[in-house]
Amino acid sequence: MTHRAGDVRVTPAALRMLCVGLAFLALGCGDRVKGRPLPWVREGEPVLRDTRALGALDAPAISEASGVVTSRRTPGLLWVLNDSGNDPLLFSLSPSGQLRSYVALRSAVNRDWEALSSGPCPQGHCLFVGDVGDNGARRDDLRIYYLREPEAPAAPMDLAPDGVIAVRYADGPHDVEAMYVAPDTSIWLITKRPAKDDAGRPRPSRLYRIAASAWGTNEAVAVVDTLPITPTKGSAADWITDASLSSPDSTGARRLAVLTYGAVYLFAADPWTGRPGALLARCALPIREQTAEAVSWLPDGRVLVLNEGKGAQIYAGRCP
Repeated sequence: MTHRAGDVRVTPAALRMLCVGLAFLALGCGDRVKGRPLPWVREGEPVLRDTRALGALDAPAISEASGVVTSRRTPGLLWVLNDSGNDPLLFSLSPSGQLRSYVALRSAVNRDWEALSSGPCPQGHCLFVGDVGDNGARRDDLRIYYLREPEAPAAPMDLAPDGVIAVRYADGPHDVEAMYVAPDTSIWLITKRPAKDDAGRPRPSRLYRIAASAWGTNEAVAVVDTLPITPTKGSAADWITDASLSSPDSTGARRLAVLTYGAVYLFAADPWTGRPGALLARCALPIREQTAEAVSWLPDGRVLVLNEGKGAQIYAGRCP
């Protein structure tokens, strides 16, 4: 049997191929049928595979989500924070975004909380809160708070941080929203915004490392490397908003996910120091939201992406 489309004869096989193509376009290259292309996906480029919406933030108090980690202590729990000007709170959520409770950080100040990570600390395993946002690149009071990860609170809790790390960069202030902690307790920071080198050319994002020996010293942090991601003023697609180091796989290897507004970059990473290695993949975000602010890893190896704003969507997918 054949179907007629005007004067064109369409065979069943061709019709099936057409449907497959349209499905691919709807997910990978934009919703052409409705005429509303996805904002970050360019024709022919790889996308975050098997992307699924897990849910949305249901708490009005989480109005500017800027960091997320999956709990190491309580399976199935997420920790989330708000960014600048909000109360110094860590929210515990279900994987689909329902609020469980929150922890207030006693004596902490949320100047511009832009990063949340987890990793080893003198107290065992800690949550690290990065008050490192600096849109104007002029702050001299950056802080990283850390506290032993609490059990999932059944009611609001008030806890003092176990420690505070002062941060300043040897080459002057930078806006940073991406932070992760390695097994050797190194804390890594990645610059977000466009910058130029001495010749006036766009400069790749810079990478800074705080060694455990520098905690509490107020030692200036020097640039140790760059990433092959170059933010530009013409597009925010590669402005870096978060990073997350995976757990080791069956071979002991780790991967680093670096999130931008438009994509997830995947790097090999040293399993002990967390230093980024080879670029493994870049996967565009096949979602309509344009405010991807936070990334973490799920136990099954998927990447979790959280958007900013009230009712923000939570997505998970695979790269590559």
